[in-house]
Amino acid sequence: MQFGLLGPVEVRHNGRSLTIRSGRERLLLAVLLLNADRLTQVSRLVDALWDDPPRSARAQLHNMISSLRRRFGSGADELIVTRPAGYELRLGGHDLDVVQFRRLVDRARQAASDGDHRLAVSLLDTANSLWRGPALTDVTGEWAELTRQALHEERLATTEAWLDAALMVGRHDDVLRALPVLIEENPYRERLHEARMVALVGAGRRADGLAAYRETYRRFVDDLGVEPGPRLKELEQRILREETVIPEPVVQLPTPRQLPPVTTVLTGREKLIGELCAELGPRDQPPRSMVLLVGPGGVGKTTLALAVAHQVSGSFPDGQLYANLRGTQDEPADGHGVLGRFLRALGVTGANLPDDPELRVALYRSSVAGRRMLIVLDDAASEEQIRPLLPGTPGCATLITSRRQLAALVGAARWTVPMLAPDAATGLLSTVVGAERAIREPDAAAAIVDLCGHLPLAVCVAAARLAVRPEWTLEEFRLLLAEQRRRLDELAVGDLDVRASIGLSYEALDPLPRLLFRRLGLITAPDWPTWVAVELLGETPRSPVERMLDQLADTHLIEARGRDELGQPRYRLHDLVADFARERALAEDAEPERVAALSRVLTGWLALATEADERIDHGMMFAAGLDCPRAAPEPAPEVVQAPARWFETERVNLVTAVDQACRIGRADLAGGLALRMAGFLTVRSYDDDRDRTLSQAIPLARSHDDRLLIRLLGAQFAVRAQRDRYAELPEIIAEELAVARRLGDPRSEFNALTHAGRTARMLGRFADAARWLEEALATARRTGLTGVAISRALHYLASVHTDRGRPEAALPLLEEALEISRAATGARTTAIYLHSYGRCLIEMGRLTDAVRTLDEALATARDIGDDRGAAWVEHAQADLEMRLGTWSSVASRLNSSLQVQEKVGDQEGTAEVLRSLGDLAAVQGRPRDAVTMLQRSLTIWRRLGNRLEQARTLAHLERIHRAGKDRAVCREEWEAILADLQLDRACLRLPPYLPAEGGC
Repeated sequence: MQFGLLGPVEVRHNGRSLTIRSGRERLLLAVLLLNADRLTQVSRLVDALWDDPPRSARAQLHNMISSLRRRFGSGADELIVTRPAGYELRLGGHDLDVVQFRRLVDRARQAASDGDHRLAVSLLDTANSLWRGPALTDVTGEWAELTRQALHEERLATTEAWLDAALMVGRHDDVLRALPVLIEENPYRERLHEARMVALVGAGRRADGLAAYRETYRRFVDDLGVEPGPRLKELEQRILREETVIPEPVVQLPTPRQLPPVTTVLTGREKLIGELCAELGPRDQPPRSMVLLVGPGGVGKTTLALAVAHQVSGSFPDGQLYANLRGTQDEPADGHGVLGRFLRALGVTGANLPDDPELRVALYRSSVAGRRMLIVLDDAASEEQIRPLLPGTPGCATLITSRRQLAALVGAARWTVPMLAPDAATGLLSTVVGAERAIREPDAAAAIVDLCGHLPLAVCVAAARLAVRPEWTLEEFRLLLAEQRRRLDELAVGDLDVRASIGLSYEALDPLPRLLFRRLGLITAPDWPTWVAVELLGETPRSPVERMLDQLADTHLIEARGRDELGQPRYRLHDLVADFARERALAEDAEPERVAALSRVLTGWLALATEADERIDHGMMFAAGLDCPRAAPEPAPEVVQAPARWFETERVNLVTAVDQACRIGRADLAGGLALRMAGFLTVRSYDDDRDRTLSQAIPLARSHDDRLLIRLLGAQFAVRAQRDRYAELPEIIAEELAVARRLGDPRSEFNALTHAGRTARMLGRFADAARWLEEALATARRTGLTGVAISRALHYLASVHTDRGRPEAALPLLEEALEISRAATGARTTAIYLHSYGRCLIEMGRLTDAVRTLDEALATARDIGDDRGAAWVEHAQADLEMRLGTWSSVASRLNSSLQVQEKVGDQEGTAEVLRSLGDLAAVQGRPRDAVTMLQRSLTIWRRLGNRLEQARTLAHLERIHRAGKDRAVCREEWEAILADLQLDRACLRLPPYLPAEGGC
């Protein structure tokens, strides 16, 4: 028998077509075929067949199975087999076109991998010929639509593979004939546009290949507001360089494997695991988009979710993402930060990570679109927390656990995780305490798990207590357990709950381990190294504390997490156990004692962070002069040997420590931690964490310490400026200046005035910028300040004069800044100043002097391995060569600079180089290319909100446009911008080699 799903549902037997008139029977057959040779559960079939299943759904399903068997005739009972939980369609010797299609595609991909592209084309032609139209044409419903989308994505990927293979064997005309319809149906599929460009060049139509890129560029920018990806851009450049172009293999995207190991004993969940695995779906059919596990704390939701996730991981070849959303903690995980971690795992670098929440969600959904991934969201707090983390397209599945029902997640497949069955709970107890011991006292074992309410965590705690007391009988322990009547409020189960189970273990501790356990509940960090426990107890030596930690771990009151990459042993408290520990600390310990213990730990974090901060060469002065604790809480060789790795390992704990310091009113600890982290967080582009910790510390510092506050405000200015949040800077600067003057501190006042000048320049307010910076320099000279800060202010002021078209005013300031820099600062700062000095010389027409200056700048940047700085200098050299009329290396310099700027994510640098490339195209008589480059530059400046650079780019466009209307529009806009900014035409700094009257 031959079955077909790649078109209308079709069944043929002995050359005769078997008619299936009922749409619901066709849908049923399709579900069984796509899950062939596997059990398809009744619940899955019912969900696929009915949106709102009737009470008679199972009976109707049985009747439809019988109807299909009658149509198939003899042997149908062996084809569709009834199983206890559902049905299984066994293909055996029967044919299914989907299976044939995938086999042919696999063989073709192997042939292409072996270099036999002709065989690959032949196999793919045969595979594509199996399609008789849209898949499942005559089947309707949500399941059919999702399945159809997945199958058509496979078909499109196969077609792309055929295009690549056909191009490799020179069938350029065949490819060009096939592409128009494909592109019309998939207008934003970059792989298709790439194939068109390669085919055109292969057919000897290089100019048409470039025109195809320009058409694609306009479509993407006009329709989507984004530019084509780097593969298409690089292909355009290779065509321009007249290089040979062939299909490039698709870059392998990162495949995250973030699932934590399953470290807890799992018994009695086999049936539930089977149901969940079936729900998530085998690899050859679309998974359920959302699966939700709900139930009380301690019921084993996380363990169950991880066990299922590991079991089905092979069905999600593009990777698995995991996040603990901390829904049961006082402050659940921030979805914005979780998205940042997910995007990093998906290959998005820090420089390209959007700050805007909506843009971050959009980039995440774009990154997982078309991929088959499993996302595990553990301990969710609310629907609002989850929604931004949900993929937007079929193919991915999200497995969620929560103590809450999350009823608004409509469409999720929902399981309420039950307590363990009595036999399973007894089996869990037996596994931990030993089978022989449980067999000797079966009644007592059964009574213990009954008293634990069959809650897995409670059973584990009770079993662990027995395991470390082998001299106890199970009956003795049953009597102890029966006497406990204290409960955790949120986890009541019958007449016993988790609090009583944990309390048994807690009460069995000696006084000092009991005190340590309570104080561990004060720590909100996800996990922690040994020294944290030492500091919580204060006077107790390390060795006894280590033994106490072993004792707590043996009784499952804490969890040993193994060693981190720095070799430190790490521990954590389960959420429920931590709740109990905090509860006991509040009940049994006085507030001054709790605050003192927590302060010792936070002081330890600050001491270690200070040590690490001063060993990292980040070149930033956020914590300069800050009075921080100097003695680390213990010998910390990992900080000395690998300060950056230590920061990376402890980053989440340090961020949490700032929050805890704020809660106990310790401005010195909160502010010190925020400042000591700022340099590392800047270098690693953890901008969310940097902004958050500074914002938390500042309000507390306002009422405690102006000297700390002024440093925090300066660091906050730096992060907001780096994130282009210009509108927020004036308020920060106003407070910074007020605090500096209240302190009577000249250096702080100088820094605030410098920040005011920088901000005004960023906003295009040059008169204000000059006034602020001149006041800063006057303050410095009046009070005798010297050094690096002075040189920076001189450099900023010189940049203002250069921006205003007054290089003669900038030149002496740059010379003074250079003199200070050569004597007092590093090579990187000197290279920056040399670049600015060279630019100023160009503006003044001193081109020979500019050549020498820029040569020195480039040599300095390359000596210290500063690729980004070298790219800026090469751009300046290209502009200089255009003014000199020496064109041989201009294009290569600009393209080299552009490549680096795009690689590091420097949008301003990218926009400036694109503008110069536009100028070059104009001079070379390529007006269309010139306009394209300048429009790309203008798009970036608009996105950044830099209005002066928009005006400059519009002025360049005005010179190049031939059409009077386009020229007039450009001129009208740049004139309006300059009028609003109160600037004159000199600040446009138009190069002399541009056409004077428009047109190239």
